[in-house]
Amino acid sequence: MKQLLAASLAVAGFALTQPAQALNIMLTNDDGCRAPGINAVYQALVGAGHQVTLVGPLYDSSGISAASAVTPGQALSVTELAPGKFCVGPPAGYTPPAGKTSAIGTPVDAVNVGLGLLLKDNPPDLVVSGTNFGENVGPTSQMSGTVNAAVRAMFKGVPAVAVSTEFDMELYLQDRQAGFLKTQNALDDTANFAVKVIEKASAAGAHAKKICEKSKGKAEPFCELNVLGLPGTTGLSINYPAREAAEVTGVSYAPIGDWGMWNFTPQRGADGVVRLNLTAPTTPTAAQQQSDAYQLSLGKAVITVIDGNMTAAPAQQAQAEQILKGLEP
Repeated sequence: MKQLLAASLAVAGFALTQPAQALNIMLTNDDGCRAPGINAVYQALVGAGHQVTLVGPLYDSSGISAASAVTPGQALSVTELAPGKFCVGPPAGYTPPAGKTSAIGTPVDAVNVGLGLLLKDNPPDLVVSGTNFGENVGPTSQMSGTVNAAVRAMFKGVPAVAVSTEFDMELYLQDRQAGFLKTQNALDDTANFAVKVIEKASAAGAHAKKICEKSKGKAEPFCELNVLGLPGTTGLSINYPAREAAEVTGVSYAPIGDWGMWNFTPQRGADGVVRLNLTAPTTPTAAQQQSDAYQLSLGKAVITVIDGNMTAAPAQQAQAEQILKGLEP
C-alpha cells in the first residue's frame, strides 16, 4: 500500500512547479452539512481554486458506517442552504415504522443524492469527505460515516478522499472543553494539508493522462490511473493530528491496522446493563506500530490508500476457485 502511493505520486515527479489543476469536487461528511469541519475544507478547496458543491447529511451521522435509506420510494429532504450547498435528510415529520430501525439522510444518502441527482449532469472529478471531528483509523475506520461516504463514491466510480482530524480522548477525559478545542483548532490545518495532498495527487493524475494521450492509449499503466494518479477506483484516507502545525512530526504512509489508541468494549455492569466503555490500548506489536493509528499517535499526518472496489483481486479470486474446485450445491 505504501509503495503504491509512493509510486503513484512519483508519476508526476511531484509536479510542484506546475499550476494546480482546478477540479470539480463534491464535498460531503458525516458530522452534518453545517459542521465546522466541512466548512473548513470547503473554504480551503474554494480558496485553492476548485469548484466545490457541498452535499452533506442534514444531521450529525457520526459512526453510522455505510447505512442508508434503502426502502423503495423512501422520501428524502434536500435543502439548499446557499448556492451550491445542500443538506440531505429525512422528510419533515418522519418517524421510523414501528419495530424497525431506519437511517435516513446518512452520508451514503448524501453521496447517492449528490452523484445521482444534483451533479448527475456535471459529474465531479473527485469526492472529498470531511474533515471529521475525530480520527478514523484502525478498527474505527469500518464504523466511520466519513470513510464510508468516500467508499460509496469510489464504488460508484468516482475517486474519493476521506479526511479526519484527531480527537485527543485522554485530554477530553480530563478536561472536556480543552479536548474539543484541541481538535477544533486543528481543523483549518487539516483542511489545508488535505488540499496539498489532493493537489499533489491530482498533478500525478494529470501527468498520467498526458502520457496516455500522447501514447494514444498504448501506455497502459498510465491510462488506468485516476484523477489522483492512483489505479482504478483507489482513493485516500487522511488523518491529521490534533496538534499545532509546528508540532506535527511528519507524514506517514500507513495501512489501516487492527490497533487503536482507544477501544469501545461492551461490558455488563452490576446493574445488568450492557454499556460500551472505553478501554486502554494494548501494547502494539511491531506490525501494528507501522499502521495508521499508531503512526497518528506519534503526531504524524497519516495517508492511507483505500479502495471502493468490493471485488477481490484476480489472484485472490483464482485462489478461491482453486480451493473450492469441484464444489456443488
